[in-house]
Amino acid sequence: MVQIGNYHIGRAETAEKPKMDAGEAFLLWDMLLTRYDIITKTQIYQNFAHDPDLKGVLAKGLTEILERQAEILEREMNTFQLPLPGRPPKSVKLPSHSEVIDDEFIFRDVFFGIQGFLGYHARAIRSITTNDKFRKTMLDMAIEELRLFHNLVKFGKLKGWLKVPPMFTQF
Repeated sequence: MVQIGNYHIGRAETAEKPKMDAGEAFLLWDMLLTRYDIITKTQIYQNFAHDPDLKGVLAKGLTEILERQAEILEREMNTFQLPLPGRPPKSVKLPSHSEVIDDEFIFRDVFFGIQGFLGYHARAIRSITTNDKFRKTMLDMAIEELRLFHNLVKFGKLKGWLKVPPMFTQF
């Protein structure tokens, strides 16, 4: 029997079952659930955003990163026959007549969310020791998140929404 990843040629009884420990299964489920929550939040923010550049950043993050990563995690859940958490609605439409949620608030909430998620990625990756493929997937997602953070810092400075500390000058 020849096996490449989860595919095999030959008798099914001789195929090696994919392995994942309980902690990794929880991390997989939690990473997917977190993506679902962030997808919903991003859809809500799209309703309130007015700045065309911010709308573009939100749309790109939603389709090119969040939804794609959620699909990857869903496939992993299916591979290990784990129950999927409830998926968010395809879109969230809300009236956008609010002075409380403005473009700067949206940017800063997304920025701090990504900043916090970087630490979560690191803690998750260091806990994944059984399943090498899942660890590689999480590493790839963390690197993607780091690049997104780097670009978001530049975007926030350009827009004046990122509050940078005053420069330190030594006397």
